[in-house]
Amino acid sequence: MGNVSTVITGNTPSKKENKFWENGDIFFVKPNDLNEKILFHSEEYVDNRAKKSIRMIPKYSTLLCCIGSIGKNSFSMTECCTNQQINSIISKEKFLNNKYTYYFVNSSFFQNHMLESTSATTVAILNKTNTENLFFLLPPLEEQKRIVEKLDYFSEKINRLKALIEEVKADIENRKISILDKAFKGELTAKWREKNSCSDILELLENINKEKIAKWEDECAEAEKNGNKKPKKPTLKSVDEMIISEDEFPYEIPDTWRWVRLGDIFINIKYGYTDSAKEVGIYKFLRITDIQNNKVDWENVPYCNISEEEFKNYKLNNRDVLIARTGGTIGKTFLINNLENTIQSVYASYLIKMTPIKNINEFYFKKYFETDFYWKLLEKNAKGTGQPNINVPALSNLYFPLPPLEEQKEIVRILDEVLERENKISEILKMEEQINLLEKSILNKAFRGELGTGNINDVLALEMLRESLLENRSDLI
Repeated sequence: MGNVSTVITGNTPSKKENKFWENGDIFFVKPNDLNEKILFHSEEYVDNRAKKSIRMIPKYSTLLCCIGSIGKNSFSMTECCTNQQINSIISKEKFLNNKYTYYFVNSSFFQNHMLESTSATTVAILNKTNTENLFFLLPPLEEQKRIVEKLDYFSEKINRLKALIEEVKADIENRKISILDKAFKGELTAKWREKNSCSDILELLENINKEKIAKWEDECAEAEKNGNKKPKKPTLKSVDEMIISEDEFPYEIPDTWRWVRLGDIFINIKYGYTDSAKEVGIYKFLRITDIQNNKVDWENVPYCNISEEEFKNYKLNNRDVLIARTGGTIGKTFLINNLENTIQSVYASYLIKMTPIKNINEFYFKKYFETDFYWKLLEKNAKGTGQPNINVPALSNLYFPLPPLEEQKEIVRILDEVLERENKISEILKMEEQINLLEKSILNKAFRGELGTGNINDVLALEMLRESLLENRSDLI
């Protein structure tokens, strides 16, 4: 790389010098700005008065992240400066086409070679010397231009396809939000209610207390059998206390429904077990990272050290709903369903477990956590800024639209049917993966000379390299 280009590592002007940051004169590029593949601007700027304290990078340079997200890069369409996490590759135009450098940096060969060349530290680093020593594939200059023309052509087509896919994804997501919104307002089952009678919702609420007492009595009997202390009797609310008054309604619901709080419709709610993952053990230790695409590969879930007595307190059962209570996954939920008896598992401390009463359909309960209404409530009630979290009291206090059990089941049936059609539409999104593979394939072919860009009349790359080496040597002298 160093034979045919100049590598410049960025730096940050002193933050103590306010004058360096007063006016937005010069683009100051940081790794987050490299999310845009073609760079026209940056989020932050420095003042012209900082010019002697920075290293200016000419436009049409390739900006390469060299610390942390190594390999992330952009092609800069503007003059700029960068912080120390970026190495800028400035092509020597006598030997290199600027855009060719950018495309080559994105090739599988270069990306893999670059990662192999990083320094072995806690945080991966690709320093200036290592960047200069990276292998660089040098075709004749005229062929570089033809490669760029072809890659620009394919890139434009691929970007159009990606934009179309993003539009489809947004459309599907918006339709899903709309369908769920209608479901939890009773609009999807309006005609169904006209033809079907349901059990009294007030009777359902009365049964909540009966179920809580029955569960407490079972726990008392179990404690007495094992010679343990009996659990505390649950605090029960009257039906009137459970129902949210009309002046607090978030929105209108059918007359046969009631607004309640989450804390009143599940049997128990508790934080998970605190431990670190182990390779071997008796009890599985489910973490949020083990839940991918709403599924759990139980074979790969680690174990934890937990006593048999503690296991009873944190045991996962079918119908349990887990909710992430902190960090980037806050609010995400998972329903334990079809859990085999052979799998004995507890859940990690940054999860909250909720078990709905028998008169609440667990699938209706789970779908509530996919609604836009829920996410807005969660955002409103979450605490903290840098690392937001939701605690048990706040979660228990969230509003919940409760229909009779028969209608809950009908809503689930309709949603499964309607959203299944949406899922069939979303099959086109599999094209996204195919397009990404195609993009990589085209790049790889370009740098194997397989795009038909060669010409016998081009100046030999060997001659260009020889001239570059002689030029570097004279610079040293």
